[in-house]
Amino acid sequence: MGFTDGLLVLLGQDVSRDAKGLNARLHFFGNIPVDDGTPFSPTPSAHARSQPVDKAARRPCVVALVSVNGGVGRSTLATALSSGLQRLGETVIAVDLDPQNALQMHFGISPSSPGIGLTSLRNARWETIQQPGFVGSRVITFGDTDMRQQDDLQRWLKHEPDWLAQRLSALALNGRHTVIIDTPAGNNVYFHQAVSVADVVLVIAQADAASLGTLDQLDGLLAPHLERERAPRVHFVINQLDEDNAFSLDMVESFRQRLGTKEPLEVHRDMAISEALAFGADPLDSQALTMAGDDINELCRLLIARKNHL
Repeated sequence: MGFTDGLLVLLGQDVSRDAKGLNARLHFFGNIPVDDGTPFSPTPSAHARSQPVDKAARRPCVVALVSVNGGVGRSTLATALSSGLQRLGETVIAVDLDPQNALQMHFGISPSSPGIGLTSLRNARWETIQQPGFVGSRVITFGDTDMRQQDDLQRWLKHEPDWLAQRLSALALNGRHTVIIDTPAGNNVYFHQAVSVADVVLVIAQADAASLGTLDQLDGLLAPHLERERAPRVHFVINQLDEDNAFSLDMVESFRQRLGTKEPLEVHRDMAISEALAFGADPLDSQALTMAGDDINELCRLLIARKNHL
């Protein structure tokens, strides 16, 4: 038995799927409802489908970044993708569904700026809370909230599965827009709200045993969303990969064995990106060519290709 096979067995990871274990996995918030897979507009009539469709009239592409465990660089990657896509000609809106409010810091937005949390609790619209991001992108932060406000919002959203779809629809977005959604780690109401409207789901992981050990749980969390009529495309991204670390490379091989035909994408570690975001600066502003920058641009081009096939 090879090293990677032994590691997979040690972690209890094989190629089997526990499809019937879904109820056990959805214990944290109970039975979270799922929308009907048509988040922005009703299905057009046969006559309407036969007519030429202007790109501006199409719905936006929604990309949700998710993970079971924290500390994998989800918010960092969401920020970099927003800049990268905008630079490639997309019109980007980054939406922070994480109460930790990390995008506010990454984009250098004032902590006092209003965000999704309080705005939603007050039943106000999101148009007025959009903030300028990098290179012309826009950002909607979660905003500053206390524990009671977060609990109130989560209890509400648990019973309103179409909440995010309705909020995005009210922004009057179209086919020129790409929405990047950052979510909190784990099985929570924000995860399911984001995935229920997503066209693309990016599962963010790192090349370590902790991330590898979450794949069975992710299968269960994603299962109901993949059964809808317009299911999202799911891509696994190994983030902050250090190719000088032999164990990290072995873990990448473990991911490949576990995922089978779903070849994971890679974004290499780059301290310049982390340092830029720590100061609220655009991580792609540097003129120096880096592996991470190339990886992010390649991921952006993949997302654009997916968008063009919606």
